[in-house]
This record gives sequence, structure tokens and C-alpha cells, in this order.
Amino acid sequence: MLELECVHKVLLFIGENYNKQISIQQLEEISNYSYRNIQRIFKKIFNETIGEFKTRLKLENGHKQLIYSDKEISDISIDVGYESNQAFSKAFKIKYAYTPKEARLNKLTVFTDFIQKNDTNFQKPQIEFHPEQIVKTRLIVTDDYENETINDLWKEIYSFSNEKISTGFYGLIIDQPLISLKVKSRYEACFAFSIETQKKENVKSILGRKYAKYTHLGSYSTILETYRKIYFDWIYNQTFKIDESPIVEHYQIGRMNTLNSNEYKTHILIPIK
Repeated sequence: MLELECVHKVLLFIGENYNKQISIQQLEEISNYSYRNIQRIFKKIFNETIGEFKTRLKLENGHKQLIYSDKEISDISIDVGYESNQAFSKAFKIKYAYTPKEARLNKLTVFTDFIQKNDTNFQKPQIEFHPEQIVKTRLIVTDDYENETINDLWKEIYSFSNEKISTGFYGLIIDQPLISLKVKSRYEACFAFSIETQKKENVKSILGRKYAKYTHLGSYSTILETYRKIYFDWIYNQTFKIDESPIVEHYQIGRMNTLNSNEYKTHILIPIK
């Protein structure tokens, strides 16, 4: 349990600071482990070193920006933590076997095998600003956002929470499996409280920006089909630009209740610029 808590803190910290210099001292302070032990635990659980994880995030987030934005490649290089465009391009080509420029020119091919024909009955998104919310959070690494693993996490949260939880239940879809390693897809369960809590561990701010809101009705076993329609709608019908920030699933009904899954309602919030 202590090892998992250590890794949770390290994952969160690196996820928020992957594009910056991270010192051994910082990792030891947030985890309360020696750097040697942190590396051992991290490698045992994720089969990659902390350095490999950090580099992977830099390139995957760079790939996101290439697909979702019109930002200059040189600016993306700096934004994700590379000292030069040349260094970013070299590392990017080694990982993906094509250059950043090629990734941008052929970005629609990323979604070719994923999207499906548009459903004329599928509702168009509402563009909304969602105010910032302070939540507690639990981060896990899943295999392509597999629902059983995510459901087990929510059951654990509900079973072991000693505090009154409100209806503010959110899931952060941090990675884009079409360009990231599917087996290392990070999911963050976030839950707001209806009462003030004195415990400040694993507390963070979410939302606080503009989103395109789509709605999925029914079981999570079919939510992938909704995502197919969302990306079709974005590619062929919409003019907004997607931001590389995490997608937010707002569980208005579901996850933390016992209703029939056919009655679940999930708002899928796509961050937009």
C-alpha cells in the first residue's frame, strides 16, 4: 500500500512537471523514499524507469499538440521540455518513425481507423465554461482505459471513504491512446466533497476552462462508440480546436450509485481553445 501511494505521488508530480527539470531531491521529498527505492518500485510496477516515463510524456504531449494545434513546431519543442527543435525532432522520429512535420501533415490518419460514420441523431456539443473545482484524486494506469479496472477503482474509493462525498464525480482521461502507449493509459478519479475536509493529501484543481460538452447515455461498455462519434464530429463538422489537456468525464449519474447501467448519464467534456 505504501509503495502504491509512493508511485501515485510520483506519477502525479511528473505528469504535472514532465517538461521541467526534476531533481532527485524533489522526488525524494514528495515520495518519502530514497531515489533508489523510488526507481526500483517504479520499474517493478510500470516496467520503465522514471527517466523513460518522463521522456515518453514529452514526446506524447508533443504529438498531441501537433495534432490539436497550429502552434509552431519549434514552440512545441520548447513547451514539452526540449532545448531545441532539432533535439525534439530527432527523439520524435526515433519513437514514431516519422518527423513532427509529417505527423502534423498526416494528423487525420491517426483517427482513420477509429472514427465511424456520423449518426444524424447524435446531438451537437454545447460549448460551456466550467468553473474551477477542488477535488480529491486517485490516479491509476490502465490498459486502454479498460472499464473493469476503472470501476474497481471507484468501488474502492466509495468503500474506504470516511467522508461525505458529493455528486461531483469526474474521470480525467489524461492520455490519447491513439498516439500513446495503450497499456499505460493514465486515468484519474476525481471526487468533490459536500463538506470541508482538513485532509489536504491528493487534492487538486480541475476544470476552470472552456469545453465542448457531449453526453453519453447508458453503460460504460459502449462509451467508446460515443468517442468515435465525437472525433468524427470534431474532424468533419466543428471549427473549434481541441486543447491537449485531459478530457473530463463528468458522471452525472453512474460510477458511484447502484442504478441500472442503462440509466447512466456521462457528460464528456472536450477541452477546447
